[in-house]
Amino acid sequence: MRPDTAIFDMDGLLVDSEPLWHEAAVEAMQHFGVSIDAAAYAATVGLRTKEFLHHWFEVYGIDMAHVVDTETDITGRVTDKLRLRGRLMPGAEAAVRLLRQEGMRIGLATSSPLSLVDAFFELSGLAPLFDAVASAEHLDYGKPHPQVYIDCIRQLGRTAASGVCFEDSFNGMLAAKSARMRCIVVPAPETWERGCWGTADLKLSSLEQLTVDLVRNL
Repeated sequence: MRPDTAIFDMDGLLVDSEPLWHEAAVEAMQHFGVSIDAAAYAATVGLRTKEFLHHWFEVYGIDMAHVVDTETDITGRVTDKLRLRGRLMPGAEAAVRLLRQEGMRIGLATSSPLSLVDAFFELSGLAPLFDAVASAEHLDYGKPHPQVYIDCIRQLGRTAASGVCFEDSFNGMLAAKSARMRCIVVPAPETWERGCWGTADLKLSSLEQLTVDLVRNL
């Protein structure tokens, strides 16, 4: 079945927010005397903030009682940074518009809270192009669990066989494939050569490379 539905991740794919998440995490974790460098942070890309914090709090022996407040702190910092300094990824707006013009239904499936989705839509003006938005914010499990993609495809009134997902992270790709959908990955340049992307149906260096034929021929 040819795809008639496209579901996009948000952070790192449509909007250049991963550096902002890293900045916010570094600032918040300084309270505990912890510094997380870029390489260590990269291993947790695609996780929800609470899962990110559970991981690092366990590594550094920080009391888990601080998770909720720290999660709120980080999310607030990222939202402010996105509104002040956010920018779309190359080709992001064109890709969404291209598939919409082809008559495809468009969804957003993100690990981020809806407050950040709102900030993204304020920045991009793309809200009218999306038929559904699913957030893993309040789900039992975030990516790489497939639930957020399952929820999104259901909101769109489509089946997994009709969907193609767009992701930039390994955890996101696993979620999309576990939901039994096709997946196009756009990895960060520093992760391009990693062998983990073999599960994807297609790998692009930028959404600027996207064409209708590439999607239709998956």
